[in-house]
Amino acid sequence: MSKRIAFALSFMLLLPMIATVAAPPPGVHFSAPGMSPSSPGPNDQVTVTVTVTANAGIQNVTVHYTTDNWKTTNTTILASYNSTSQQATAHIPPQYNGGHVGYYFQAFDNNNNVGTDTNGGNYFSYAVSAPTSNATTSMWIEIAIVLVVVGAAVSIGFYSLRQKPNPTGQ
Repeated sequence: MSKRIAFALSFMLLLPMIATVAAPPPGVHFSAPGMSPSSPGPNDQVTVTVTVTANAGIQNVTVHYTTDNWKTTNTTILASYNSTSQQATAHIPPQYNGGHVGYYFQAFDNNNNVGTDTNGGNYFSYAVSAPTSNATTSMWIEIAIVLVVVGAAVSIGFYSLRQKPNPTGQ
């Protein structure tokens, strides 16, 4: 019986070590992010989402983005965080002139540990197509209007300068 008690006691002493090994590591952890729409146009707001977890719970999640490859522009927006689904959601505003947007995620847990997901230093990114231009169409419409106005003016001029019949017959 003493062997069974010794085994039970040693097993009970090992349980905390097993729990420590089985527990996820401390700190903030990110899943692969999602983005919608997948091919944004110049008028599209882009929604980025990521699942963020931490043993201590999440305090806040931010998204940092740039439109000039981190040279001068670095905008930070606070993501909304759903503690039940553990999903953070942020909205990057439309890029009306097209271009390239790079972004990454940062989160603080309730123990003030910070986690950053920069996609291994490559940053997450997407390209925004340039707006389509109707300049050619507008130019041809303007030329047509000018030609109609000039034609009307020439017609009126010729009509007013033509010789009129003399009412006296002379």
